[in-house]
Amino acid sequence: MRHLSSFVRVLAVSFTFLVAPAVFADAASVKEADALIKDDIANAQVLIEMCPNLIGKNAKFDQNIKKMVDSYLGSYSDKSASLENLQKDAEFNTLLKDARQAATEVDKAEQKAVCEEVLNFEG
Repeated sequence: MRHLSSFVRVLAVSFTFLVAPAVFADAASVKEADALIKDDIANAQVLIEMCPNLIGKNAKFDQNIKKMVDSYLGSYSDKSASLENLQKDAEFNTLLKDARQAATEVDKAEQKAVCEEVLNFEG
């Protein structure tokens, strides 16, 4: 993720994917959709890594972030994809590196606010 504001918007985009999965007709659109989904999953991975330090270990947070990741994976073209096997994907790892960098550019209060939004999500 190259832009700081993108990290902050991850929640809004995430929740959009939860309630309105996109349907893509051609191969180029599928590839583009998969790239966006990988980016969303990379951002979720950063939240998984970052939030326990900011809001403490929390089962509800874990459940909500898992729902988000599962929703993204449900829209991914490869239905056998998982968070674990994406860890081996070069494009995903680049997106994850970018998301981690973007997260370091956001102040702790804003990071905590994003974590709390995931924690309090009722979707």
